[in-house]
Amino acid sequence: MKRKLTLILSVVLAVAILVSIPLAGCKAAATETTAAAAATTAAVAAKKVILSNAYYTAPYCAVYNPAAIAKAKELGIELQVLDGEGNQQKQLEQAKLAVTEDNGFIYFPADVDGSVPVIEALKGFPYIVVNNYTLDALKKNNVPYYVGPDVIQHGYNMAELLFKLFPDKKANLVAVEGTAGHSQTILFNQAFDEKFAGTGFVWLDKQNADFDSDKALAKTTDMLTKYGDKINCIICHDGGSAAGAMAALKAAGKKAGEIPIICAGSNKSIYQGLMDGYIYGTSSQDPGAEGALGVETMDKILKGEKVDPLIYLPMSIVTKDNADKFSWF
Repeated sequence: MKRKLTLILSVVLAVAILVSIPLAGCKAAATETTAAAAATTAAVAAKKVILSNAYYTAPYCAVYNPAAIAKAKELGIELQVLDGEGNQQKQLEQAKLAVTEDNGFIYFPADVDGSVPVIEALKGFPYIVVNNYTLDALKKNNVPYYVGPDVIQHGYNMAELLFKLFPDKKANLVAVEGTAGHSQTILFNQAFDEKFAGTGFVWLDKQNADFDSDKALAKTTDMLTKYGDKINCIICHDGGSAAGAMAALKAAGKKAGEIPIICAGSNKSIYQGLMDGYIYGTSSQDPGAEGALGVETMDKILKGEKVDPLIYLPMSIVTKDNADKFSWF
């Protein structure tokens, strides 16, 4: 009886040992899986990025910002879009906040000269400059990455439209520009100076309207009053200025095409202007594609992937004849 009891106890002990081995293994595997999941969650949570947009309320950015947010959500990035208020001091504060609390910074600057302190504050931190910056400034300020249009190409495109509109290359022009010191203003004029050299194109006047349609309306009205029928064409640096210029022409009793507008932009108001005949042509780019591309690029940088230092958006010459092939916002 004693031998039988000893045998039973031995069997029970052996079974207990065999059962405990896989259970311990499962427990270890479960611990490893939990740790891996926690690490993955932490990695995702760590991807926090600030987008500082100097032109947060501009019509272009009404498409740009949501596209950036949508792409960030898709990629698992926590994106905070902040209004830079067209103020580099405000954007400097936002850059410092990103360096302290976030993992990356997308910088949509107000102008080139005022951007230097912001760039200095971002040294050694993952960031990209988007939308507008001169190539010379990118090199001079050692900006590692730029995503956006090759801005000067818009100027070249508008010049080509002028050559088509005035085959003899003679016309009196006025311009409703963006903001003084903005890279777009600088580069558009650089393109015009290059293309118009030796031609009969003459600038009667150039006025800054800060990409604002109400200011553009006032500035265009003043120039129409001052120069009247001497004006052969109005050059507008964006959709807002084009909308203001069209309103001024209508208020002055000008018929569609009487003083044609050539501009840059993809606003729905530009499309309507093309259809109505007030706008002869525009140089177009897609704000939604640009917003998404900036976030995609930042995602690659944070992942340690190789990224080209210059990533340009495509730009096209658009007239009434091909306008329906493009997207408008």
